[in-house]
Amino acid sequence: MKKKEHILINYLLLKNKAGIQHQLQKSKGEFDQQMEERRLKDRLNRVQKGKIVLTFPTRLTPFCFPIKVDSMRENLTSEKLADRVKRMHEQLNRPQSSA
Repeated sequence: MKKKEHILINYLLLKNKAGIQHQLQKSKGEFDQQMEERRLKDRLNRVQKGKIVLTFPTRLTPFCFPIKVDSMRENLTSEKLADRVKRMHEQLNRPQSSA
């Protein structure tokens, strides 16, 4: 085999290999996206079949505590924010009375 033919064959093989790898990556990306869509659809179906329970807590819950602190940051008062947060935290950790 001549040197030029050998180089051409190697070039074509490498180019084909790169093309195959690109297709594999593209296929993997499409597969991953389809899997994510399936998971999302499954979760949405689960949520749709679930029951929504609306409650009105008498005091702050652990999930809303950071949101409340952020909203208080905007309302300036004579009381220091850190002191108010500390007091709210103590109230949150106190056992709730059954009144």
